[in-house]
Amino acid sequence: MPSRLVPLAAGALLAAFPAPAIAQSGGAAAPDSGGGHVFEQPSPKQPAKTTAPRLRATIFTVSAGSVELGDPLRFTWRVDGPVRTVTARVTLVPDGGGKAISIALGRRRAGTRSLRTWTPREGRVPAGRYSARLQASGPRRARLRRTARASGRLALTVTAPAPPPAPAPVPAPAPALLSGTFPVQGAYSFGGAGARFGAGRTGHTHQGQDIIAAEGTPVVTPVAGIVHWRAFQAGGAGYYVVIRGDDGRDYAFMHFQEGSTLVAKGQRVAAGQRIASVGNTGDSQGAHLHFEIWPDGWYASADSHPIDPLPQLLAWAAAT
Repeated sequence: MPSRLVPLAAGALLAAFPAPAIAQSGGAAAPDSGGGHVFEQPSPKQPAKTTAPRLRATIFTVSAGSVELGDPLRFTWRVDGPVRTVTARVTLVPDGGGKAISIALGRRRAGTRSLRTWTPREGRVPAGRYSARLQASGPRRARLRRTARASGRLALTVTAPAPPPAPAPVPAPAPALLSGTFPVQGAYSFGGAGARFGAGRTGHTHQGQDIIAAEGTPVVTPVAGIVHWRAFQAGGAGYYVVIRGDDGRDYAFMHFQEGSTLVAKGQRVAAGQRIASVGNTGDSQGAHLHFEIWPDGWYASADSHPIDPLPQLLAWAAAT
């Protein structure tokens, strides 16, 4: 019977020893209250993360999808959200890339419909296609959220102004009519349409006025001047003379009668002085004087051209 008392005595003996003694004897260690996780205690709560307010563009329009430089645009906008005020702007982003243009819309109360007029100026805004984007922000890091109702993006085309209409051409003033002497001293006529200035010729147009007269009729210079040229051209002018008048114009006389030329190159002549006789030399069909007026010099440059001498001839004829 004594053997049954041993386990009970051993249990009582263990209960009498402190916890450290148990550990030293090979049992499980008790938790240490001086450090580590305290069992059966609640964990401290982490601070909740705050979410930035979300803004919504409920209205965003522009007065025109296309505007010419110098004409005003009107932006209409409204931003809603859980804030008192919002600060907004429009950014114009070029479709083809390049520097964006920022347009301040100002600070407004949230939920309020606002207007902003803005004019693109030539030299500051390049013509082209843009994406107009509404940007808005508010307190507590509030930012604009795109919505299906008003996405905050619009297409905009800026065009260059049309060039001003070209001024109407100013007609050249009629050449001044100068005093002088009619070049043919005898009976004459001005012939038909083929004798006029500008009439068609083979490979060119007629550059003077033909004065029909009998061969041998005296020819005089209408004005005083210097004999600029004297020559003969078998396939064209025949015997001819060019006089550089004191009035600044050159006068050409063609188809003289052979042997009738009375002046030499470089010679000074007076108004009304006889210089030759009407003939039919060169490329001529019938006796006549071919007469030209060159305001800018006889073939002086590529810009030199003859004018119609008929108005001046008529004025000299009327004064005779």
